[in-house]
Amino acid sequence: MHVVLYARVSTTRQAENDLSIPDQLRQMKEWAKADGHLVVQEYVEPGASATDDKRPVFQQMIGDAMLKPPAFEAIIIPNSPVSPRSKLVGRQY
Repeated sequence: MHVVLYARVSTTRQAENDLSIPDQLRQMKEWAKADGHLVVQEYVEPGASATDDKRPVFQQMIGDAMLKPPAFEAIIIPNSPVSPRSKLVGRQY
């Protein structure tokens, strides 16, 4: 399956204390490879709050997902606690 990766941190502090973008990408690449998926693109959004979906790179990724024919079949995101907000955004797309 052709997949893309979406990595994001809200703040520099989060990148230093939690999972940095390079770490997120490494883990997602390892998972994709182990599952037999082909990573065709990485979308990286440093310093972007997840309070809504108005993030430029996120919007670009969603736009790319809507292309006909689609360039990829799935979006891989880092494992994180699922909040009601993320469930709502996931259902929207």
